This record gives sequence, structure tokens and C-alpha cells, in this order.
Amino acid sequence: MPDTAGRFDVFTAFGTMHLVTVLCCFAAIAAVVTLGRRLAPEGERRLRQGLVAFAATIWVVYNIAWNWGGIDVASGLPLHICDVGGVIAPLALLTQRRFLRAALYFWAFALTTQAFIQPTLVQGPASPLFWCFWIAHSIILGYAVYDIAVLGFRPDWADFRRAAVFTVAYVAVVFVVNIALGSNYAYVGNPADPKLVPPFVALLGPWPLRVPVMAALAGLGFLLVFLPWRFLRKPAVEAEVEPEAA
Repeated sequence: MPDTAGRFDVFTAFGTMHLVTVLCCFAAIAAVVTLGRRLAPEGERRLRQGLVAFAATIWVVYNIAWNWGGIDVASGLPLHICDVGGVIAPLALLTQRRFLRAALYFWAFALTTQAFIQPTLVQGPASPLFWCFWIAHSIILGYAVYDIAVLGFRPDWADFRRAAVFTVAYVAVVFVVNIALGSNYAYVGNPADPKLVPPFVALLGPWPLRVPVMAALAGLGFLLVFLPWRFLRKPAVEAEVEPEAA
């Protein structure tokens, strides 16, 4: 493996650059959430509108930068989870529609967090793709945190079902697209180019057998990020019921 220490044109996962970048992303998320909690309602609304505009700008810039040399339909269409999540996140904050907030919550904490843990990025800070990658994923995770900490979103079983149905529909669409284009959107395809299959996906087995494995892992992830809310809600419900019984 070549030595990439001190280089700014290459990104290597699990190194110092990875750690520092993730910490900076988390610090930025914390700063925005803190600001949102401190603002008066009108100020918070304006901040939210600014966040929506910022997310839309990053989404456009990221897709232009990714396809700067021409669109490769096998990898350049905005159909990856981060692309779709980058649309869901600002719409969830802007419209406050329940199914969008549900999709944002479960996608952010069960799926997008994987981009922080095992990013597929290879470009370093010298490339605009490095900045777009981390900002785009921070938007999805950060807006989900904002929806919880500032806007008070609390997922329930209905939200779990909404997110599950939305995810199944999304995977069904990209699965067909992958077969037609030989692409690997959402990593549920069987591309001719093995570079389009991340190592952690290849470990799940050959296609198409790895697809149900991925679906099961995603479902488990959804359940794990939802269960804490069940435990948090239970004491509150009991506290309300007991005085009534008395």
C-alpha cells in the first residue's frame, strides 16, 4: 500500500485525516444545532430557510463536480442514497411532512452514518469532491439531528413503517435501474466494473445474494436506531397513566 501520509490529493480511510474530518463535521453540526436552539421562533425559521438553500446549493455543486468530465450513467446519476437523502433532508426541514422526517431520521442514522465510518472517498482535500462528499453527508446527518434537537421530531412505529416502505420503493427502483444500466446505485447492483463495489459490500457475498443480506442489515439498522425512543417514551407513558389510575 503506498504511503499517503501528508498528501492532500488522496484520502485514506481510518487515518488521521479521516478522524479530523469527521470531528470537524460533528463540530459543525453541533454549532448549527446550538444556534437553532438559541434563536427565537422567527430567527430559527430564517435559519432553517438558509439551511434549505445551502443544501440545495451543495446538491447541485456536488453533482456538477462529480460529472465535470461528462456524465457516466453507471455512476453519475443522482440516484445514490446520499443524492436522494440530500433532497429529503432540506424538504423535511422545510415542509415538516411526516414521511419526509421519518425517511430522513432512519436514513441518516442507520445508513448515512456508514459514510462517516467507512467512506468510499478516495479524493483528498485538494479536490472539490472531498469537500462536497463530507458536506453533503453532514447535511443529511446534521439536518436529522436538527429535526430532533430543535424541531422536536420523535419517531414512532408509524414512522418506522413509513421509512421502511419508502426505502423498499427506492431500492426497487434503483434495482431495476442497475440491471438496465449495469450500475450499482445503492450498492444493490452487479456492475461490470468491480471498483464500483465497495469492499465492505463485496464481503456480503456475490450478487444477487448480497441484496437480501443488505436489506436485512438495513432493517436491523432501522430497528436499532428506533429502539432508544421506545425506552425513552415508556416511562413518560407510565407516569401519565398511574395518576389516572389513582
